[in-house]
Amino acid sequence: MFRTFVVFTTILFACASISACTPERRASEPLSEVRQMLGQKLMLDFRYFCNDGTPSEDCQQAVTELPPELAEVLRSGAIGGVIVFAENLETTPQIMSLIDAMQQVMRKHELPPLFIALDQEGGRVARLPDDIVTRFSGNMAIGATYPNHGTLFAERVGAGIGKAVKMLGFNLNFAPTVDVNVNPDNPVINVRSYGEDAGLVAALGQATVKAMQAQGVMSALKHFPGHGDTHVDSHTGLPRVDHDRATIDAVDLLPFKRSIASSSPPAMIMTAHIQYPQLDDTTFIATDGEPTILPATMSHKILTGVLRQELGYQGVIVTDALDMAGIAHYFDPLAATIQTFHAGADIALMPYTIRNNDDIAGFWQYFAGLERAVEDGAIDFTQLQASVARIAELKEQYGLQATGNMPLAERIENVEKRLPLAANKRLERELAAAALTKVFDQGVLPVTTNKWQLVMPDTLRCQAFRQAFAAQQPGSSVDCLSLSELPEGTPWQDWDPNATLVIGDITPHHSLAEMGGMDDLKNWRDRPSKDAQYRWIEQALTASKARQQATVVIALRAPYVLSRFAGLADAALASYDYSAYDPIDAVTGTNIHSPSVAAAVAGLLGAPTPGVLPVTVFPAETEQPQ
Repeated sequence: MFRTFVVFTTILFACASISACTPERRASEPLSEVRQMLGQKLMLDFRYFCNDGTPSEDCQQAVTELPPELAEVLRSGAIGGVIVFAENLETTPQIMSLIDAMQQVMRKHELPPLFIALDQEGGRVARLPDDIVTRFSGNMAIGATYPNHGTLFAERVGAGIGKAVKMLGFNLNFAPTVDVNVNPDNPVINVRSYGEDAGLVAALGQATVKAMQAQGVMSALKHFPGHGDTHVDSHTGLPRVDHDRATIDAVDLLPFKRSIASSSPPAMIMTAHIQYPQLDDTTFIATDGEPTILPATMSHKILTGVLRQELGYQGVIVTDALDMAGIAHYFDPLAATIQTFHAGADIALMPYTIRNNDDIAGFWQYFAGLERAVEDGAIDFTQLQASVARIAELKEQYGLQATGNMPLAERIENVEKRLPLAANKRLERELAAAALTKVFDQGVLPVTTNKWQLVMPDTLRCQAFRQAFAAQQPGSSVDCLSLSELPEGTPWQDWDPNATLVIGDITPHHSLAEMGGMDDLKNWRDRPSKDAQYRWIEQALTASKARQQATVVIALRAPYVLSRFAGLADAALASYDYSAYDPIDAVTGTNIHSPSVAAAVAGLLGAPTPGVLPVTVFPAETEQPQ
């Protein structure tokens, strides 16, 4: 066990009273045992930091090196973990240096090592640069391979992600998502789920956890007790699931239950900011004065009663980000943290936003509030001890205290030579090809023409498809229109009627989860309407059908949208993935790297389409095109 957690017999306060503890005194006095225990239960994000007086809400200076102000927060608070985002991650040397600097702070002061966490789910949500760590096509693509390959791709992808992030210095991945996506209108989960069948999701999630943890990376299953039947993004609101208890047991809880009971249970389980009135209908008075049902993250009945007692989970419970609207609109940071600790959470993720020095001062006031809560019993001390013991045991189990003897520069040189892992790049192409699904075809596939009119969501997708056609059908004629802004007029009147029209659609829009959190809220709100894009696509398909132009729609994300165009398009494919990036790829030597686009083009030209829909696209009462 770590030095600071061996004995919990006395409470040693470094100041005469908690209220007398200023940040300056924290920096000079030994840390109290209570402060160290509380610090271990906090996981902060250092996404941006400005020390030049920039207001917190305007700060966009990404933390790529550890500033001394944040180093002191880690030390003085004995912080237990840090989560990083895409803005913090640029190159292999920079990533490894940043992680090492944070861990060095803890080693220097004989504090427990940090959980270094990220969201590297694959597919829609991947924080690391694609030219360093392979993204893969995501969970629903893996779900589409299950009928032919079982858990093979889940195992290989889980191991591949685990191995790569471990090399960089990460020890915790908030993945996989095991929400059962039974709601086609789910804005935040959809293709982040393996599918709509709870048994399939359970099998693939369990296989991913085992494979990832075998690489020495802790897995956090999310989002308990299930985010699959929601139509609200918990980044922007408070979703509610009204399933009865039998459905909750058979659908929402099943993947968690089976993984917990497996030979390799998840190191962590992440809570969901979701109301489940059949599990807990307790109400509280929110910050706006309105009575509101407790979300699962704040519910003792759900986290302790269901997860701990009914399902028997003995590992660490971590909240989803507490700055999300599903919590932040209803609780202030201190109240949210105290309530989730009371509910049974071990770690509060992103409980207080630090973007400048004023925020740091506010953080210490927040921290003092936590210490007072221990002093007055609002945070139960026995529960605090047990929680911190679980955290310490997990850190020891995964060897976080091991430093190794290799100098940082040598480690960086060694990792730079190996990343991206060539085996992962090959696996990424294999998964994209194995997942490609023919949803319907009225006799136009394979396409024999070499003239193509493409309509894509943006310019990067246009470039990726042009490149794929150039590689797979040399001499083809490809014109591509981007829908990043809706074109004026009726451009389809000028299209070559002999060209096959291929429309790629990304539905739904990016969610805040994949964009990286609440700091992107403004950009998220300023996007063009999806309904306007649909109307434009329907007009284009109608005009093309009238002149007997062959048409294909490709769902580059959630396949549900294909039912909308079934009466207008001649064929439809689902790739479950739209990812592409533009640096030159080290493996293939091409300019745009997009295995899912390459697989889609291959499918248009006659390659097998072996994937099987893991969700229902056409309801039972709807006639599916042949």
